[in-house]
Parts: sequence; C-alpha cells; structure tokens
Amino acid sequence: MDADVLLVREDPAIKRHEIAHRLTRVERRLLTYLARSQTLVACCGNIGAGKSSLVKLLAYSTGMNALFELPDDGFEDHITQNPSLLPLLATAKHSAKRTLGRYYGAINEFIDVQSRSANGSAAWEEAKKRLEQSALDIQHAYLDLRKMQLQAAPHLVASTCIDGSPLADRFAFCEVLHNDMDVPYLTDQALAVIDGRLEEEFRGLARPGLLILLKSPIEALLRNIAERRRDEEAPGSGAASDTLPEGLVRLVRALNARYDAFVETVRATGWYRGPVLMIDVSEIDFVSNVRHLIAVYEGIESLLVPREFRA
Repeated sequence: MDADVLLVREDPAIKRHEIAHRLTRVERRLLTYLARSQTLVACCGNIGAGKSSLVKLLAYSTGMNALFELPDDGFEDHITQNPSLLPLLATAKHSAKRTLGRYYGAINEFIDVQSRSANGSAAWEEAKKRLEQSALDIQHAYLDLRKMQLQAAPHLVASTCIDGSPLADRFAFCEVLHNDMDVPYLTDQALAVIDGRLEEEFRGLARPGLLILLKSPIEALLRNIAERRRDEEAPGSGAASDTLPEGLVRLVRALNARYDAFVETVRATGWYRGPVLMIDVSEIDFVSNVRHLIAVYEGIESLLVPREFRA
C-alpha cells in the first residue's frame, strides 16, 4: 500500500474506562490544529458508504465547516462564521437533488424500455437519448456545486470538510457511466465536455489536504441506501417499498470497482498526491462504535497533524 495511505484499524487495547479520555484528547488536538491550520478534507466513497455521516461527526467534534452534496433534513451545511453563503450553497444542492432525481428516472425508464423494445428501435433510441442528456446534466449540476464549495472554502474561518469531490465525480462516477454500463450512458462528447470543465475551472481551485475514502461490500451499501430512504433513491410506483430501483443497484455495483482503483487513478492523473485515510465501513463502524470513531480520528491526526504539534 502507498506510504501515504493509512487503513483505519481499531485499537483493541483500549479499556472501557480509557474511552472518554482517548476520544476527547484526540478531538481536542484536532480542534486546535484545524482551527489554526486551514485544511480542506474531502470525504469520498460509494453511494451509501456513510460520507455525510462522517462529515457530520467531524463538523461538531473538531470545529470544522461541513459542506454537503445533497439537502439533508435536519442537518444542512455548517459554516461557523459566514452564514451568508448558506442560501447560495443550498440553492445549488437543491438543484443537484432535482437533477439527480431526473437522472435516476431516466435510467429506470431506459431499463424498462430495454425489456420491451429491441436495441436500436425508435423507442430504445429515444430513451437512450434522454438518458445521455440526464447523465450529462447531473455531471454539470455536481460540478456547479463542487466549484462553488471549493471557491468558498479558502475564505471560511478554520478548516472545512466536504462530502464528495469533483475527482470522485470524474474518476469514479463518470468512468462508470462512460465505460461500465451495458451501453455508454455518458457519451464520448459529453465526457470531453466534463474534462474540459474540470481542467479549465478546477485546476486552480483549492485541493484537499486529506482525502478520506470510505469503502464497503456491495450488500452493506444497498442495505444502508434502503434504510435511509432518500426520495431520489425510492422505488418507482408499483414497486415494493423495501426494494431499490434497478438502475441505482447497477450503479452502486459498478462504482465499487472504480473506488477500489480510485487512489491509484487520482495519483496517476496528477490531480491528488496527498495523504489518504481509508476506512472499510464493514469493519469500522464509526457511527455506533466509539472505539472505531477514536481510530478514525487518530488516523486523521496521524496524517495531518505534525508530531511536534501533538507533543
């Protein structure tokens, strides 16, 4: 494994009476460091891996700003001292959510048409055209949001953690849509447009000082997605309430392989060469296991905070 990639592991030696001290000690050090040394942390991973949950925990444990990729009832973007940005970011997030809903609808429509019409038929071609446009639209919507977030981050007080990254959009999501589905959902021309935007608009923007990559087995991801019941991920009319749309399931399965190669890909492209904290959420349950949360925070500290600061 890359020397700058750290896989989170639980410390089994922590005794119960040590937990509160160990947790608050690492939270205090992170809070102090991240307040003094402005750092951008990007949290990436497949749909349902727990990115937004980790960003929420980081925001309130370490004093970081938190920027999310979708509206979240009861928990929106958290900006410590510049709330004037919140309406702009909220508008961009809601736009992305609406576009994502249309995109999932176009996938499910295309899958339905595939089951009833021959490839190349008029109905098939029309459904594919709508899918291709939706696939490009969702990329534009997310790039618009990511750009706004990355433009804002350097002007915020203290450090910032972002749910998602334009690098994940391009080198995981776009690769799946272009190469890994039964037919390309994202065309050559559309991918060239996205690459042009990435190069022209994002090359000079803030880069993460730390990338956190969440990984999980497929079945655990699908279970998490089903349990959280987001509107845009809901089954269509007539489907059982505990099922997931076939298009979403196909996407999640394809994305996992892309995230397995994600670190190597962003290294090879030159877009990111910094430290990576890798979390296997099937083994590290940072949401409900305090020992695991300590391991995550101590991993972040070991990759970000200089030893002399920790002394």
